Amino acid sequence: MDVRWLAVLAACSGSGAKKPRVIEDAAAAKPVVPAGPYKVDATFDKGDVQIRVEWKDVPVEARASAGRTACGTAKEPAVAPTTTWGIPDVVVMIDANHGKAMPSGSGSRIVLEHCALSPRVALVDSPLIVASAMDAPAMLAIAKLGAARPLAIPAAPAAKPVTIVLPIAGHEAAVALDAGSISELRTDDDSAIAITAPTPYYAVTEASGQIVLRDVPAGTFEIAAWLPARAGQPARMARGKVTVASGALAEVTLGL
Repeated sequence: MDVRWLAVLAACSGSGAKKPRVIEDAAAAKPVVPAGPYKVDATFDKGDVQIRVEWKDVPVEARASAGRTACGTAKEPAVAPTTTWGIPDVVVMIDANHGKAMPSGSGSRIVLEHCALSPRVALVDSPLIVASAMDAPAMLAIAKLGAARPLAIPAAPAAKPVTIVLPIAGHEAAVALDAGSISELRTDDDSAIAITAPTPYYAVTEASGQIVLRDVPAGTFEIAAWLPARAGQPARMARGKVTVASGALAEVTLGL
């Protein structure tokens, strides 16, 4: 993040300009709980689902760096496919209305280092911890995109961005997120997606472009994969169905 930009912003705020709303060490929100029709079952027939997401012949511009950051490092490409076109950092979701309870946690982290945010897509608890590993002050913005609903992804921000101030390396800010929501964290050089999932049957594909969801209830369900917009490339989505048998592994491939 360019320190000169921060200095200009500070000067403007001191001259009567409206100051941005700041989140710094925000209080923790209530725990994330399943919402809507989802029901937790004590016992149920279940199996596992292996999901592979691929995008054959990803355009060169989506696989190439979009230039250099203010830190002098190369910007990450929009998509980093494997040699067999598997796509990492894709949100996958199964529209199951019952099953296991939501996992509990003590929060999740997104880190700003070398002007890049990591991870780029994360399933998080609230509060989300935003941490700096920069050697200069940094400012970020976070905006709620909308509700996290299976098979329905918001296309535009549902709320105005809120500023996060990270004055020094090692500083952390705790940001309270709504249960069952999708938020975007953004800097001048990069962006990241944080999702507080409404059910346990959400996941993010690994570097291989695959992920396994465990203990999915037996039955036939709709399934979707969402690659968020990034680095000037639009979002992409794929849909399908999966049939889960008790004690078995179902395999499904979704093409973006």
